[in-house]
Amino acid sequence: MEVTRRILAFAALLLSASLCAAQGLQPEWSATFFAFADNREYKPEQRQVPQSLLGSWLVPEVGLRFDSIHRLCTGVGLLQQFGDVEKFPSRVEYVAYYRYCAKPFELYAGVFPAQQLLADYPNALFYDSIVNLRLNSANIFWKIFGEQWHADIWLDWAGRQTATQREAFLVGVAGRYRIKSAYAALQSYMHHFAGAAGRSDQHIVDNGMARLCLGVATPVGLLLDSLNANAGMLGAYSRERSVDPHYRFSGGFFGEVMLEKFGVGVKNTLYIGDNLMPLYAKYSAERLYWGDPFYQNTLYNRSDFYVQLFDTHSVQAKFTWSMHAAAGILSHQQLFTLNVNFNSQQKSGAKRHNRRTLAGGLKRLGGR
Repeated sequence: MEVTRRILAFAALLLSASLCAAQGLQPEWSATFFAFADNREYKPEQRQVPQSLLGSWLVPEVGLRFDSIHRLCTGVGLLQQFGDVEKFPSRVEYVAYYRYCAKPFELYAGVFPAQQLLADYPNALFYDSIVNLRLNSANIFWKIFGEQWHADIWLDWAGRQTATQREAFLVGVAGRYRIKSAYAALQSYMHHFAGAAGRSDQHIVDNGMARLCLGVATPVGLLLDSLNANAGMLGAYSRERSVDPHYRFSGGFFGEVMLEKFGVGVKNTLYIGDNLMPLYAKYSAERLYWGDPFYQNTLYNRSDFYVQLFDTHSVQAKFTWSMHAAAGILSHQQLFTLNVNFNSQQKSGAKRHNRRTLAGGLKRLGGR
């Protein structure tokens, strides 16, 4: 009986593949593995929580490609938080989305991982722990792009209203314009945070954040492989309806400098301004704010020292040691991330040989 079932399943698979081929549909697949080990030696006086977050995602996907423009994909994301002995996997998120890609447009619609699509957003707007522990971070993502610019708009319906769950959604707008080595960039979102159904004691809260900057990104030559520096403003607003009739606006200076050579680099981030999260103490447990809690401080400096261990088409690994200066205190963080990506579109002859890693840089230097 078991053999018969396997034969029938295999025959159904062959029939499905034949029908797809007959209709001009091409099957695709991909598999992503992402692991992270994040040790945060923070101080409570910095309005932060010391903790260690370790885990891994496995995200297999299958799909159909209609042509070079249309794709339909589905899959599952399995999160295992290391040390979780009560549940395996710790979390399951389903993936199902449509993708359209034809210049000058790119569109995603459905439930899909958006980590790379939102990569330009700084920690001030999207905290890395949220990104690491939440796979699907958008429902609609639309990009229009040219040779020197791109503009994005996206929607994340983060909470469906029920008797126990608040309604919540985010709408984001971002873009970048480049002239040679110089660029102007914007990342922003509006967060609508409503109450649960029938809960008169819960108030609607609006909040949003935006970063606007001017910068320069260029390879330097013998001294540096890359330099990226920008400066601008970081702003936020919030309003708790039925409690405060006025919007609270806050903001300040925000700047970044990143230098890299042979995959070894340093990135320094400085913020000087107001508390960007005035309602954090009341709503922290309900995820009103999606940014890094360090930005409750009026003076905050973060210095990241990192090493790219692997950087190929399929594997990227990075170790970062960070120092956080806030509230007159210095705290530390160690972070290791590993990304492994395989898909049916990869060409066996296309390889990238660790060009942005220490080993690759020393190899290049020795070959001169």
